[in-house]
Amino acid sequence: MSKKFENLPPGSGTDVPLRNRIVVITRETRLEKVLAVQNTVSQAKFYINSLGGDFDEYKSEHDQYGVSVQRARRGLEELGNIQLLDRRYLPTFIFGPGDIVVVIGQDGLVANTLKYLNGQPVIGVNPDPSRWDGVLLPFEPKDAAKIVSETIAGKRKIEEVVMARAKVQNGQELLAVNDFFIGQKTHTSARYVIKYGGLKEPQSSSGVIVSTGLGSTGWMKSIIAGASRINQSVIGRPYGGKQEVDNLTEVDEEIPVPLGSTAMMEDMEEELDEGAEYLDILSEEKPPPMKLLRAAAPALMKAARETSFRGFAKETKLSKKKKSFGPSELSRVVGKWSSTELIFAVREPFPSKSTGTNLVFGTITAHEPLRIESLMGENGVIFSDGIESDYIAFNSGAEAVIGLADKRGRMVV
Repeated sequence: MSKKFENLPPGSGTDVPLRNRIVVITRETRLEKVLAVQNTVSQAKFYINSLGGDFDEYKSEHDQYGVSVQRARRGLEELGNIQLLDRRYLPTFIFGPGDIVVVIGQDGLVANTLKYLNGQPVIGVNPDPSRWDGVLLPFEPKDAAKIVSETIAGKRKIEEVVMARAKVQNGQELLAVNDFFIGQKTHTSARYVIKYGGLKEPQSSSGVIVSTGLGSTGWMKSIIAGASRINQSVIGRPYGGKQEVDNLTEVDEEIPVPLGSTAMMEDMEEELDEGAEYLDILSEEKPPPMKLLRAAAPALMKAARETSFRGFAKETKLSKKKKSFGPSELSRVVGKWSSTELIFAVREPFPSKSTGTNLVFGTITAHEPLRIESLMGENGVIFSDGIESDYIAFNSGAEAVIGLADKRGRMVV
């Protein structure tokens, strides 16, 4: 005999056997959110219509969502234990290792749910295909029971979803399934130092967006589309070139030149010092003995090679600020849920005497993270997946490292 459970408060997850439990994630509709404030339907109707909205549209959307949840629920009850869980309880809910998670809602609800799981498969159900596209919602309510059965039997393909992680030096960290926003929570100008590819640059902008392969078809897509169209529309340099200071991009000395291990670097420093001593001797007016010249030759040659390599590495780093990303590079990320690369873009960077616009776009890998040092006195934040209320404070003195997360999501397709 099957058991059914209503939306339960946090911590109630342990009341249900954890083996093959089906957890159905739901959310409030727009109408429910208005009713929570306005208390009655008549007041909600007056409020919505007075703001120029359409109450009937709110009501239709609400009713359709309820029908879809009930339809999926009826089919799932025949399979075993089910539990309805409102998205508000996700942060404190205890998921079991054998749970099957069914999410009924928009893409954002699926993304938010994935961050709280630890390998449990997720089935995205679109409650209203006529209203929402749903990249992460390939199934309809009538198919929910069938997809769950096939998932339990191992007959459905599971696609891995790579997440991003932002970590601040005080130990706080945040995961993103789609994207991060780093900037001012009031969306005014953000001040920071961006560090990428061995370079660093002070910037003032509307914030930095970091996108996963999954999220690359959302916010990042609109940023690239807008920038590309503007670039095509603007001819020449209407503001001249004097504002765009090019010498603000510097080599980030905190990142060592990749010449090898720390021990190798220390040995090289000693050899360079030894070579410098010989150079001091050779610079004297009196010609040195031939014996000393022969002794100096190996150290001088090696010092010259290493110094030349360092100079070459520095020039290589500086040249990265002019790097272009074409279809071949971005195709490894865009739309690829399991891509092990991220994309970052700076929104509306402002060129001035003290802020640069060179390091505005790039890809992030496991070996090349993005580092951002905050220069914001207050209201600096990092939030993920469009949920502004779930953020890390990011004010002056804080430095965030953004890279790939160890945790992976699992989507049933």
